[in-house]
Amino acid sequence: MISPELLRRYPYFADVSEEALKEVAMISEEVSGAVGETLFKQGDPADSLCVLTDGEIDLQYELGSGELRTVDTLVAGDLATWSAVVEPYRCTASGTARKDCKLLAIQGAKLRELMESNHDLGYRLLLSVTKLLATRLEGARVQLATVD
Repeated sequence: MISPELLRRYPYFADVSEEALKEVAMISEEVSGAVGETLFKQGDPADSLCVLTDGEIDLQYELGSGELRTVDTLVAGDLATWSAVVEPYRCTASGTARKDCKLLAIQGAKLRELMESNHDLGYRLLLSVTKLLATRLEGARVQLATVD
């Protein structure tokens, strides 16, 4: 369990009720990754919704050739493994620690149960994820436009 105040620092939880924040904190833990460590792999189950609190993570897509292409770098405050709250609950990219990092890992299945029982929480988190996806999609378009 982590402190609800730690979650409140991030915009995804800024407007969430105190009660809901405590429930999310109870299913959360701090985890860390070392530079060069693969933290999640494209296609793997997304078991946790993670907020990067320190360090950097390279987001990579696996090309048809098997090559990993870095398309973005996450920094403190960014969401990782958002797929934990969107079916089919599989990672859509791989993540490798560019620097030593720390993350808040929120249990995906339990978070989905909370979102189902507390529609305000569900709405606010899915709105945040939708905004994130729009931004990342635009970034991917820019990356693709520069590929020869």
